[in-house]
Amino acid sequence: MDGDILVAKVETGESGAARVLSPIVGTWSEQPHAGAFLGPGSRAGVVRHLNRKVLLVLPDGAAGRVTGRLPALRSVAVEFGQCLFEMSPVGGETAAALEGDAAVVGHPAGAGLAVGTRAILSPTDGVFYRSPSPGAPPFVEVGAVVASGDPVGLVEVMKTFNQILYGGPGFPDRATVVEVRCADAAEVRAGQVLVVVR
Repeated sequence: MDGDILVAKVETGESGAARVLSPIVGTWSEQPHAGAFLGPGSRAGVVRHLNRKVLLVLPDGAAGRVTGRLPALRSVAVEFGQCLFEMSPVGGETAAALEGDAAVVGHPAGAGLAVGTRAILSPTDGVFYRSPSPGAPPFVEVGAVVASGDPVGLVEVMKTFNQILYGGPGFPDRATVVEVRCADAAEVRAGQVLVVVR
């Protein structure tokens, strides 16, 4: 993602319900949908601040189901500390699963990833390219070792090419590519799995 990653603040009330607060001023988009289960490291949306995209993620220990009303608009202005959405507590096995390995950054729910693997996700809707130019070798292949900051592909949005880099919270400094889930020049959606590493 061409931007930064920030951890959202979460306030938990006596009932166990949690309020997810914006850690920055800007325009919030790519919100999670109502009813979604979120856990530590899950995406809480993207805030555009001073022409930079900032990915919001949930902190360690935060888990729940998104409740309440989410914005009807795709992008809304938010202030520092403003409540973005609320999460109801979950019980039993669901809470354990959300707080366990399957809920950390790079291991989104429903992605069908094996334990011990992490996924590099598309930060936005666009077109994914595996190589820097037509005819050039791909950035990564299965078996390649990547280090923090290494490009694994490009996502084009309105003729702007954004490098997708390996790394971030929850990822080891180095990893091995075990799967490339997206074909070259394929349309992708925000949050879609592009590359899986171990």
